[in-house]
Amino acid sequence: MIKYILYIHLVLMSFTSSVLGQDQLSPSSDKTLVILKVLNPDDSPYKNALVKFINSSMIEFEATTDNNGVLRILLPIGNKFMVTCGELKNERLINLSNRGYATWTGTRYTSRFIKFTFNFRDYQNKPIYQESIFTVLDSGDTLIEKTNQDGNAKFFVPIERAFEVSTKHKVIKRFEIPDDGYEAISLSFKYRGQSSKAIEKEEKEDQLAQIEYEKLQKTRDSILAYEDSIRSTQPTGIIFFASDKEMRYLGEISVFDGGKEGDKLGTVNAVWSCHSGPGVKDAEVTLEKTKGNYSYYAKSSQGYEWEGYYEITGGGWKTIILEISEGKKVVN
Repeated sequence: MIKYILYIHLVLMSFTSSVLGQDQLSPSSDKTLVILKVLNPDDSPYKNALVKFINSSMIEFEATTDNNGVLRILLPIGNKFMVTCGELKNERLINLSNRGYATWTGTRYTSRFIKFTFNFRDYQNKPIYQESIFTVLDSGDTLIEKTNQDGNAKFFVPIERAFEVSTKHKVIKRFEIPDDGYEAISLSFKYRGQSSKAIEKEEKEDQLAQIEYEKLQKTRDSILAYEDSIRSTQPTGIIFFASDKEMRYLGEISVFDGGKEGDKLGTVNAVWSCHSGPGVKDAEVTLEKTKGNYSYYAKSSQGYEWEGYYEITGGGWKTIILEISEGKKVVN
């Protein structure tokens, strides 16, 4: 137990000595004292972490930040340094003058970034809460944040050539940001549209509606098929009549079933100036047919003829019009 307590004591003494060592640094004729505060992009201190300073000759110098993200280090005068924090780097240079016994004080972020705020509202201008927003970098990496109660999703995007923003269901916009050497850029974007929940609710309602429609359609088709099967067993009444808007009588028209050699069904003398034709009691040529496909032939006493086909599905009445204007003169 005594050895364990002694070990803890020695570690604390070592850490304290390191911090005190930085506090006791002083500039000299060839070294500048650099006092740097290092921040994360969200402005929190980059605390108790190693920071490297790299000059143009790729020579590295190291120092460790304290709880406030502050470090002190002696660096050769007349040099320019970039800093790296782990895998992050900030290319904004720290320029040290050639003057001795100087102190340089400043602040740097762990990397150069764009502070991007995406504001998402619905079409009623109400903020959309807890919506996942995706920011895809040119490197292929994806940053994901959820909107807060104000509809804001905040990102710290590395300064690259471009990035793309999307929701779960829609690509919103691609941003092209020129790199003008800034350490940090603030960018806001407002967007109105449907939330993923609203889109998914609509899709689900559409699916349910489609299922219900298909059920009703299946029932309707079944009913129609049953009615058609019943109707197909019933005969259909057929009425032949002549029609001509200009009332050009071509004499008596004889109607034959099936063709020129078919049975004569009767004669048509009246000509109607409409396509509705006569009622059953006024019809001159009528017959009945069951379900099937049929043909007819008709010829007037003045030498005009008609041929045609018709389909019977069963039940009810069907009118077949002999258009006077479509009659063809028979050439003997």
